[in-house]
Amino acid sequence: MTAKEKTIWRDWADELRQAMMTDLIAEVTKSVAEVISVIDTTKNEITLRSERFWRACQLGESPHDVLAKAGFEIKFKPDEKRLVQEVTLRLNDTWMTILNRVLERNKA
Repeated sequence: MTAKEKTIWRDWADELRQAMMTDLIAEVTKSVAEVISVIDTTKNEITLRSERFWRACQLGESPHDVLAKAGFEIKFKPDEKRLVQEVTLRLNDTWMTILNRVLERNKA
């Protein structure tokens, strides 16, 4: 992953997390097609749909650690061809703590 691609992924992840915090939601599910349409990458579509790619993202393995560093836990279920059609991005424990504080404040 090039430095430019990492920046694009990081910016997208940060914007997504900020939108989730603003909307007070803990998780979103995105189709891989939607992610591909947003991310300008040199990786081919089959790579971005591969279980291996998303497993590396899920484990926070460099160079695919951007989503984990942005505060997401990643869930996905590959199909019978071991391709990923959609991913669920959930705020990690740190961001969930912050979100829960906001939700508690809003109740008061």
